[in-house]
Amino acid sequence: MIRIQTEDFSLEVEQAALLSGRTVVGGVVSFVGTVRDYTSGDRVVAMELEHYPGMTEAELARIEVAARARFAIEELLVVHRVGRLGVADNIVLVVAAARHRADAFDACRYMIDHLKLYATFWKKEITAEGGARWVDACPGCEAAAGQWGRSEAMGLEGGAFDHRRDCAQGHGKHTEKSAGHGHGHGHGHGHDTIEKISWRGVRVGVLTLSDSRDLKSDKSGDALEGEVLKLGGTLAGREILPDEMERIMDLLVTWADDLALDVILTTGGTGPGPRDVTPEATRAVCTRELPGFAELIRQAGTEQVRSAVLTRGVTMLRGNTLVVNLPGSTRGAVHSLGAVADLVPHVLRMARGGGH
Repeated sequence: MIRIQTEDFSLEVEQAALLSGRTVVGGVVSFVGTVRDYTSGDRVVAMELEHYPGMTEAELARIEVAARARFAIEELLVVHRVGRLGVADNIVLVVAAARHRADAFDACRYMIDHLKLYATFWKKEITAEGGARWVDACPGCEAAAGQWGRSEAMGLEGGAFDHRRDCAQGHGKHTEKSAGHGHGHGHGHGHDTIEKISWRGVRVGVLTLSDSRDLKSDKSGDALEGEVLKLGGTLAGREILPDEMERIMDLLVTWADDLALDVILTTGGTGPGPRDVTPEATRAVCTRELPGFAELIRQAGTEQVRSAVLTRGVTMLRGNTLVVNLPGSTRGAVHSLGAVADLVPHVLRMARGGGH
């Protein structure tokens, strides 16, 4: 059971409701994360939490399904708060109930370790001096989630992972810092640090526009598919079409409206040639343009080749679907995606009504 809410929660009330009538339960383990008053040497007075509606719940649900498949648990509850929270306020609750204590302990820890890394939350700390900073993941959080894979390979042998040791730098009382909790808040990740960005839960389509290629020779499409998977996104569509405006428009509409993809990456058809119609097709079916994306893509391209200034690609929204035109060359497509990849989760959240 997953809930995201602004209201506070009571461990006692939630646990009693969860266990009502569950007489087979022999062990219950709970975890409560709260806002602490110091991180990275600064005094914190509040924390603001935002989430990506729909995506966050879906990612939490996937973690729950994985936990239920892995451990013999009877009941599992996750309650996560959003909004402005003060010091010592509750952030997150995880309750795992099982017939035996070992499964309850493991399931509770598995949920919080993976929630902290993969669930799409954005967290901003407000300091006593009036400053504000968006919270990134600690290395210990990433290692904690990764430990489950290593433990499985070792038959769950080799001793417990010391999260306190690996999170010692800037971490005390639990504060929910997570790489999966979003980027793109002025950090300037750039195209050389794509491995630090998370698109987990983002459903992506890759569309190659070319009169001469097929899927077997589509190197730029293959490269973009690989980048999507590196980012943690889900490839939900892959097509190659000739440079024909009507066909491009039809596919963009289908992927955005019928399949409800979050992101469509196009590669090719952005130059000044007479058959290059990708920008025109994109503008014909989308409503809101993000010119800053195109500027960053062109700027990144000129770092490789001067002729990148000739690209006419656009980035636009059709409803909640982000369409990004990328160059047709393999190197150009990957390099250009890296220039804007950290901004994508932020744009998607804002498109659905989230704030800055």
